[in-house]
Order: sequence, then C-alpha cells, then structure tokens
Amino acid sequence: MGEVIGNKSVSLKITILSESIDGSSVYNETHAKKTDASGLISLQIGNGTVISGIFTNIDWGGASHFIKLEADFSGGSNYVVLGTQELMSVPYAMYASKTDRSVLNLTSRLATKLNVTDTVSLSNRINAKLTKTDTAFLSERINTKLNSSVIDLGNQTGDIIYWDENLRKFSILAHGAEGQVLKIVSDKPVCGTDSTTSVPTFSPCETTIFDIDGNSYNTVLIGAQCWTKENLRVRRYNNRTSILFDTTGGSGGISATWQNLTIGAHNIYAHDSSATTPSNHTKYGYLFNWYAAKGISTTGIIVSTDTLNICPKGWHVPTNAEWTTLTTDIGGESVAGGKMKSIGTAYWNSPNNVATNESGFSALPGGYRFFDGSFSNIKNVAFFWSASDYDLYSAFNLDMSYGSGAFAGSTIRAPKSFGPSVRCLRD
Repeated sequence: MGEVIGNKSVSLKITILSESIDGSSVYNETHAKKTDASGLISLQIGNGTVISGIFTNIDWGGASHFIKLEADFSGGSNYVVLGTQELMSVPYAMYASKTDRSVLNLTSRLATKLNVTDTVSLSNRINAKLTKTDTAFLSERINTKLNSSVIDLGNQTGDIIYWDENLRKFSILAHGAEGQVLKIVSDKPVCGTDSTTSVPTFSPCETTIFDIDGNSYNTVLIGAQCWTKENLRVRRYNNRTSILFDTTGGSGGISATWQNLTIGAHNIYAHDSSATTPSNHTKYGYLFNWYAAKGISTTGIIVSTDTLNICPKGWHVPTNAEWTTLTTDIGGESVAGGKMKSIGTAYWNSPNNVATNESGFSALPGGYRFFDGSFSNIKNVAFFWSASDYDLYSAFNLDMSYGSGAFAGSTIRAPKSFGPSVRCLRD
C-alpha cells in the first residue's frame, strides 16, 4: 500500500451504473494503459474497449449515474474494485441533443430559472427580476438600476463616462467636434486636435474631494483660487508611497531624529492619538515637515523625475506667490487673518480677534513641531507650508495667530525641519 506503480502496464475497467451505487450497468469498457514515472495515467471515458452498452445512448437526464472503477495492476484481467462514485455533472451536450428542443429553448430555460410560469418574452422576465411590473424597455430598467443621479449617463451620442478620482464618482465628457481626438490632460479625458487641446471644464469648486487614503475635504472658491477647507490628513503621497511617520521624542517631542530628517515625515501634535476624545489629529490633521510638503521621500533633493505629490490628484501645495495672491484677494495681510480664521474658541484660544471667516478658508490653529522636535502653539497659531523654498535650509510659509492678521511674503520663512499644517490648492 502506498507504493508508486511507475512505468508499468495496468488494466482498468470502467462501469457506468444507473440509479444507485448498486444499480444496473448501462455501459462497460476497459482500458490498457502504462503509467508514467510518477504512477499517473490519463484516459477518456467512452473511448475504451467496449464490453457492453452504447456510451452515446446513456440517458443522462433520466436518472442519477455512478462510475465504478476496477483495476489490475499487473496488466491482466483479474480486476479489483477501487471504488464507486456518483457523477455530480454529466455530458450535457449529449443530454441536450436527446431532449425535446421545445423544452430546452433559451426562453423556457431562463423563464424556469427566473421562477416564471407564463410564456411572456425574455425582456419581461428580466424586468420582473428588476421588480418592475410594467413593460418598459430593458434599457430603461438598466438606467434605473444604475441610478442616473449617481452615474451621469450622458445626453447625446458620443458622450463618454469616466471615473473622476477627485470627486470619487463617474463624470461625463461631452463628445467633441468632428475631427477632434481624445486626449488626457491632468488625468482627465478631453477632446482636441493634434496641436491643441480643449481645456476641461472644472467641476464647481464648492464640492468634496478625496486624498489617496480616502479622507474627504470640503473646498471653497476664493477669488480665482479653489482651496481645501480642512488641514491635510493624508499618510501617503498620491503614487501610494508612504510618508515616514515619526513618533520619536514622547509627548514633548524633542528628538535628534526629527531634527536631522531630510526626507518627508509627518506626526501628530504631542503624538496625541486618543480614541476616546477628539484627538489633535482629528481636530487639526497631521503636521508635516517641508520635505513631505514638497514630495521628497528618499534623497532630500528634488530631482527632475520626482513627481511625488502630497495633495489629491489635480491639487498641489501652494507656492509663496499663490499664498500672496490669496491674502491680496481678500484685502491684504492686515485684514486677511480675520477673514480666513475659523470662528469661535472650539479650536482657537480666546480671544480669537477679528475672526469672521468671511472668505470661507476656515483656518485651524494646529500649531507646529519646532525644528528641535518640540511641539508649540496649538490653538494659538495656524501655520501652513508653501512649496517654495528660500535656501537649502528654510522655506516660505503663511501664518496667523489668534490675535493678528495673516502673514506671507519674502520675510516669512521657517526651517525645513519645522512641522506645521498643509492646505491644498487646485491646479
């Protein structure tokens, strides 16, 4: 027992039984085979030496069938029974060929499977499965199932449905003019000529976008710029590369590790991640060093092939000039802070001077991680990175406190090892 019978001649007898394991034989054949080195053989039932019965005349649909296998491992005819097994599937092509076609036609079979006993058309059967009782066209039923309020199905021939990653839903591209070609611009399909491309129409700014980790952000249009209204909470760049999560230094944060980083990193203010009360992360988002805001993940130096982006696709960390455009559009630095800060003391220390948030920017005072790793000024200062650096060691930023305006420009900069918040601007 258990010995491999390799490279030997064996005889096999196959018997098809009807009704039960002890039922009558409806077909019987033998096979003479030689095993391979592993003791394996292959054969096709119905192609052996027939002893009795006609394989093609077996009534597969009339009863259950069982297969009995016998073997003589010396190649003779002294067979021993190896076992009998019910056939759980049968040669249905033969079964179908011998059955009344009026019974097995497609409409009748589907009607039976759909538990419908009348003889109405197949399209009505599908409608019945869609829980519709009228006789409207199948396409209308499909439209109902797809829910046109979620998926825009287009208005005319040639419209294209595509997935919009920023909106996290399907959007519609209206068909172009005759002779135009389909192109991709900023990850969106557009229609244009070989030399020019139509600029896609942006969705309204006041909508919800999602980062690569699935976090959602509300947006607001200020002047001609579209901004996120919450601090960034992402842990990966948009190509799914992880951003280093630094937890060194305890709740105080002082850490030589943080001080010496020249690649992107993020953390939570005071390393607070309490699940029982609103944590600093929940309220203010992550704090990022400038290398993370800039998309540097490995070398500390931006190279021509570096395409990492911490913001959602189609968005970016604003430059210093873009921050200046924002404060200028809402009246200049002396009044911008009040118009940008969220209202009340739920997030800000009191008094939150001149806060009206009339711009809708809703600045949150997440404080920052100092260049030595210590944490400072939560609820007092809203501090945001710019993508523009000043020199090898420092970069521009925008900041505002609970008692002042908003400041950006050529003199507002911090060491790249600082860890403030990040806001995103649409491309």
